[in-house]
Amino acid sequence: MEQLNPFYDSNVNEPYFSLEEPEQGLDHAQNQGLTQTQLNKFILKLLTTIDLPKLTKLYFQQLQNTLPMSELKIQFEDNRLKFGRPVKNAHLKTLNCIQNNSPLAVMDYSFTQPLSLRDWQILQQMHMNFCFPFRNALEHHKIKQFAMKDFLTSLGNRASYNDTIVRMANHSRRRQQPFGLIILDIDNFKQVNDAYGHQEGDKVLVAFANTILQSLRESDFAFRFGGDEFCCLLPEANNQTNNLISERVHHAIGSNLILQQHKISCSIGSTTYRQNDSHIGLFSRADEALYAAKQAGKNCIRTA
Repeated sequence: MEQLNPFYDSNVNEPYFSLEEPEQGLDHAQNQGLTQTQLNKFILKLLTTIDLPKLTKLYFQQLQNTLPMSELKIQFEDNRLKFGRPVKNAHLKTLNCIQNNSPLAVMDYSFTQPLSLRDWQILQQMHMNFCFPFRNALEHHKIKQFAMKDFLTSLGNRASYNDTIVRMANHSRRRQQPFGLIILDIDNFKQVNDAYGHQEGDKVLVAFANTILQSLRESDFAFRFGGDEFCCLLPEANNQTNNLISERVHHAIGSNLILQQHKISCSIGSTTYRQNDSHIGLFSRADEALYAAKQAGKNCIRTA
């Protein structure tokens, strides 16, 4: 379930410059947008990060410090980032970020009041100078996403899991909210490879991964650890939600036609994050529940 991970920390609040000018040249500044000094400070601020979510949030905060900004929407490929809040009778400006003569992203700027000529010039300056680091951050994001994906199923890999669970645990500690972890193991998968070869085994793995994805909520995360072992992280899931999703995944696996053809089932170990859990201890608890499901005859769910 590809998505921009929402569990990042950002604390960028200081203004990057003051719009107060010395008396000399003030009239000129009022008609020309940002001075070169102000623009340089803005550009240097954007160069402090290449992380896509942090860069875009930083940009929005800098816009808010300068213009009567209410909301920013950035649409690129299949993703949309949104900052701020919609207001009634907002004044909208739409600008494109261009790469190779094609739109790379569409940016909708909403304001609480009409822009003056100088504000409109400032917006264009800031937008144009944001597009350069945005392109770099987007490319970095794509490379990072590729490095954190399982090449066969396109689920997250072990590195992606480690990154996500640490941030989810930090998020849960701050908010005092639980989350769920389920570990899934394909029953009798070795028999498929032995009888039909690895190419057919790969088809089973892809069907298994797709079935998991179709059974999860949009906010959930799915990972393949390698071989026939998978797991899911379920944000803000208490024991009841965790059990319901585990049952839904288990039922979907049992109903998939490709998996039925090869008599594939799955064993599931399930647990919920508790205060002061370490991510290692949480995984060990779910892994023990998975072992109990295997010992109980497979094709079942056990909760710890």
